[in-house]
Formats: sequence, C-alpha cells, structure tokens
Amino acid sequence: MSVKKISQQDASEIIARAQPDAIQVKKNFYEVFGSTNCLLNCQEVLDLEQNPTFVKTNEGITSRDGRRNVRSTRRECAKHVLQSHKEWFSAVEIETSIAKGCGACNILREILRELFPGNQHGLSRAYHYSITYRFALRRRLIGMKDSVETIHLFRPRGSGAPLEHFFDSNIIRDCKSSISQVSQWLSECMKTHQNCANYSVPQAADNQPIRLLDLTPLQHGNRSGIKVIETQAGNTYRYACLSHRWDIAVTQHQTTLNNLQDRLTFLELDPLPANIRDGILIARELDIKYVWIDSICIIQEGDGHADKNREIAKMGSIYSNAIITIAAVAAKISSEGCFIKDKWSDVCLVVTDSKNEEYLIGARVLDMKGVADSPASIEEAYPLLKRGWVLQERLLSPRLLQCNYGEFTFECLETSRCECRSSSIPPHLSAGFQRFDKVNFDWRKRLFVQLKGARDGRKDTALMYWKCIVRTYMQLRLTETSDALPAVAGLAQYLWHYIKSDYVAGLWKQVMSTDMLWFAIPVQRRLAPKSRPKETTAPSWSWASIAMGPDVRYINCKPSKTFPESHKLLKFKETYCEPESTLNPFGKLKLAYLKFDTILYPWYLRVFCDKSGPHGYRNRKDLYTHRPNLMTTCQTGIEGLPIFGARVELYLDAKQKDEGTKFETFDYCVDGQNHPCALARVFFLHALHKGGSRSTIDIFLVLLRTIPQHGKPNCYKRIGLMKLEMDGPDRRSWEEMADGKIGKVQEEFWLF
Repeated sequence: MSVKKISQQDASEIIARAQPDAIQVKKNFYEVFGSTNCLLNCQEVLDLEQNPTFVKTNEGITSRDGRRNVRSTRRECAKHVLQSHKEWFSAVEIETSIAKGCGACNILREILRELFPGNQHGLSRAYHYSITYRFALRRRLIGMKDSVETIHLFRPRGSGAPLEHFFDSNIIRDCKSSISQVSQWLSECMKTHQNCANYSVPQAADNQPIRLLDLTPLQHGNRSGIKVIETQAGNTYRYACLSHRWDIAVTQHQTTLNNLQDRLTFLELDPLPANIRDGILIARELDIKYVWIDSICIIQEGDGHADKNREIAKMGSIYSNAIITIAAVAAKISSEGCFIKDKWSDVCLVVTDSKNEEYLIGARVLDMKGVADSPASIEEAYPLLKRGWVLQERLLSPRLLQCNYGEFTFECLETSRCECRSSSIPPHLSAGFQRFDKVNFDWRKRLFVQLKGARDGRKDTALMYWKCIVRTYMQLRLTETSDALPAVAGLAQYLWHYIKSDYVAGLWKQVMSTDMLWFAIPVQRRLAPKSRPKETTAPSWSWASIAMGPDVRYINCKPSKTFPESHKLLKFKETYCEPESTLNPFGKLKLAYLKFDTILYPWYLRVFCDKSGPHGYRNRKDLYTHRPNLMTTCQTGIEGLPIFGARVELYLDAKQKDEGTKFETFDYCVDGQNHPCALARVFFLHALHKGGSRSTIDIFLVLLRTIPQHGKPNCYKRIGLMKLEMDGPDRRSWEEMADGKIGKVQEEFWLF
C-alpha cells in the first residue's frame, strides 16, 4: 500500500480514462485498507458501516424499527464514535496503531505526511492530529488548541469507484483554466438566459457612464497601457465593471481633474494596483473591450465633487447595463489581486491498496483554515463583502464574477455556479452561514426578476425589499461615514421606479409614518449603541444618521389576527429634504426636517446604578416606571409611571452621552460614587397604536429637545424608539396610564 502525489495533468488523464457509464459501487475506506488491531477509531467506524444498527451497549444506541432508520442510526452512531473515542491523537499513537497492523492508519499517516509541511522525516511529533468522519484532516500544535490547520480530502468527479464519505468535487485549477470556464458560463448566459437579457436598462445619454477604460493595448516606448475614453451619446458600449476595495494605493492612482487629459491619451498599466490590472486582464480574456472602474472613470478630486455626484446618481444603470461585474472578493488590499486562488492549488494523490488497485483522491489545501464558519473567518476570507458600497454593486449587476480566495464563482439571474461544484467543503461557507447570506443568487432574483414580472403589488413588494436592503446594508462598513446615503443611492434609484414616491433621507414620503418606525439592535446585544457619526448628513429620524453595524429592523404596522386594529398616528405638516447636489437627489443632504403640530409627552429615562435593581437593569437605560415586581434599592423622590405589568422595550439610536442627553443624579443613590442612578428628561411622540382582544401595542419615538436650528424655535432630535405592550383583561390604555402623571404638551415643532 502506498500514497503518491501526482500533478493535476496526470489526475486529468486518470479521470479521462475512467468509465463514466460504469456502475460504481461505493467502497469503505477502512475496509479497503484494513483496520485490524487499530488503536484509534478506524475499526469502530468500520463496524458502524458494516452494521447500521451497531450498538454501543453503554449508550444503548439502537435502530427503533430496523432498516427504515439506517441513516439516522448511522448519524447517531457516528456521533457517538467520534465523541467517545479520543478525537485528537499524537504521532506516537498512530505509529503504534500501524505497528499493530492497522492499514488505514498507515495510509492516513502517509497522506498527512504528504499534505502538511514539516513532515519530510516522518510525521512531526510537535502536533496532535485528527481525522473527521468526512475526511477533514486537522493538526494543531501540542498545547495550543487555537492553532488548528485543516485540509479537506475529496473524491475528484469522474475518477472511478468512489470511496464512501468523501465529498465529490471538481479539481480547482489555475487562473487560465478558471477564466476559460467563466467564458463558457458567460457565453451560455448571454445566449440562453431570457431573464438576464431582459434585465438591463437601455443605454441612454443620461444613464450611461461618462467615461470608460478602452482596453485596446497601447504602447509608449517600453510601457504598456490603455486609455480612458469619454462616451458619446447614441453609442452603445459593451463593458464590464470592477468591484474592489479602496486603499491608499487606489487613491494614489485615482483620476483627478489634473491628470484626466493625460489619461485620455495613455494610462500605463504596470503602476496600477493588482486588483485593477487583474480586472482588466479578465475582461480582455472574456472578449470585453471596455471596463468601468470607479476610481479611474470618475473624477475624484479637483472639480468640487460635481463629477462624482453626477456619476453616483447613475450607479444603478451603470451596474445594471454592464455585461458582468468582476469582484475582487478575497483581496484584503488592492495589491493582492483577483488570482489569490492560485496560491493554493488542489493536491492530487494516488492511493494504492494491497491488491494494487488505485484510488484518486483530491486534497483542498487553500490556507489550511478550513470552512469559514464564523463572522470573523468569513470576513477574513471574503473581506470585500463587508464593505457598504459593495452591496449595491452586487445586487445591481445582472452577472457577477466573484474572485474568491479558493475559486471563481459566477452568478446571474438564472443560475449560480462555482468551479468545484461542491458547497460542502472550502472555499464555501458553512451550511449555516450560506442560509444567512442574503445577497446571493436567490436574493437578486427575487429583487429584480420577480419584481419586474409582478403584475400587482409592485409598490408593496419594492418597499419590503427596501427594508431588507437597509437591514443588510447597515451591518456592513463604510470608510467615510458621510457615505451612508450615497452608498445605496443606486438601489434607491432603481426601486424608485416601482415605489413612485419622493425619497426622503432613506425613507419614502408616501409611507413616512411607518418608515420612521425603525429601531437598531446591536449585533451583540450586551453592547451599548455607538456614537452617532458627526459627519452624517442625514437627519436624526433617518436610519442613515446612526453608526453602521447594528441590526436595523422595522415595526410591523399592518393589521393581523392578533392585532386587527392598527392606527398610524404620525401626522406631518411639512416634509423638507434638500440634497447637497441637485445632480444626485438620492445622495448626501444639505438639510432635512419634519414639521409637526401634535401632542408630546414629557417624561424620564432612568439609568440604574450597580447596586440598584435586578442584575439585568444595572447600568441600563430604561423608561422610568413604577413596577411592584421590580425591587430597587435607590429612590428618586419622583414617583415612577405606573405601567401595571406592561412590557417596555427601549431601543436607543446612539450613545446618549454624545447625544446631549442630560442624566441628573439624585441624592438617595447607594452607589453615588461610581455609576449613580440618574434621570433624563425626554419627550415621547405617539406614533402607532395596535389593538386586539387580548393585548395592545403602542409605539413611541423618543425625542430630545435641542437648541433652535435654521431659524426654527421648537426643535427636537430623535434618540430612540419605545415599544409598550399590555396584555390581559385589566390592561390600561396609554392615555389612562399617563393621565395625571404626564402633562401633555401640544405644540408646533420641528424634528431635525
């Protein structure tokens, strides 16, 4: 028995010689190579496979009704085997097992030696090793549990008789083969996919990019280059877009008013960041003559941002009219390029058993970090996907080529494909995170194909999609916090055609009374909200005014079986929204406010000290109430609002210290030195009432009075949202609870 490393070319020849039509009987790895006298878990796994109702007597795992539960019983037994046996083993232990006669351990040792570095003179004794049921090989330094390296074995598709429990996968090859494959996918899409053909908007002078990169090779002496062209009205251009991450190197090579004329003649390629050079190379290989790159095709400096404002307003049509968008998904910096996958080629092994029968096995090495199964590991593997600007670039593109850290993937409006054709091993995400990745093939298809094909309810559907976009977008990141509105301007522009309403600071005028009922939940609930960015141009009542990161949700205002009554209570006397540039009504704002003439309820927020109240209330800001079941040590001298068992949920938009909220301490606090109890006076604006036979819900905007602004006398800002829910036959209305406790204030005021 032996293990031999071979080239990908040799592996391809083995696959070509295999008989695809032959009946393939799966073989058990441990049975093929033998597990006699194994000291690890080879024999137990083999027993499990040979007898599906295999019973561990001390656990009592049995099949309840025979063969009908074979699969579930195998899963239970496999789980037991892996948990009951020593999961990690040393080099000495596997050597001892081999000496006792275990052939499977012998083969696994040789595979470990071939794949992991540092094993030239035998399996390194500095590590512990592990082999999962699905043949993921792992090792870690002894005493360092966080230093795990992982390599996944797989069975190359079409390679002959399969071994059980190996995932099937294509061998991931070099970039030349990858681009050839992408070219086939693109050609098939453009020839046969009707949805993709119908998606783009006809190019017109007011929606096509003002400039493109002409990829026709130019030569100035020994310098190779291309040039920037200015598009002409009436002409149609076949171009690709590049989605990439900006950094200092990109900024150093951006187009300005000073260098534009030179670039219209010649732009040298070699000094450009690798992301841009590789994007140009891919477009050329796909036979696309033009490329649109934001840093080069938009004037970034020198014209007072006039060109940028004009082009950002056209972002929706620029991406939707592109043949394909090339995304440098895995590049953490611009110098890494689009071909990171070439750093880690798949390894091919030929394993021979005692009967001289050969088995082709592939090994997915990559960066040896295994499946991305946490937010941190996903961000490390796909850093571009956490950038706020990239959301609309992905969603608005009819076709998307993602240059991942392990392979190329292609998505259009009818299909989604990858080179390996296996979603169970890297570079794919773990199954759980694949389900929660909203910006994928299905997401884009629902947003554009189904929306365009819907006959009725387009407005409601588009509004629902907009809220989904906001929720996803706000959990991303922006380098410039003032870009919160511009970075989704293209999506707003696209959905405006279906919503048919004025766009007001990220909200829609026709449904302002419900759009204002958003609230932010920190992704880690124990964390306090972040400070509101000082650079924001959005008003406080817009979600775009708060820091990126939280989970932004909306109150459901529609009637339901539980709450058949739903009354929207916000009445606007004036809605004013002035964009910073008339060229981009969906971008940054110069001024925005709402005018009301209604009732406000002045009351208090309370913060508890470390020694007052239950553990969950310490250092927490909440509505100041009187609750008989909430025992507090410190007394304020002001009687709390009796809420008679109602549930209060308070969601603050930002850190109150920076909002200007003044919490005043009081004398009877037992912990007055550290974090004393305090009250802050705020105002509640009743926004929604939902009623049912058993319970009611009232929603309030929490406001803070501010100094006069722009010549307006009574000015407020939003600092949060409060939900008050009351159950039971003895429940009281908000008016009954507030009567005699809270003085109503009827006034005309402005909300900035």
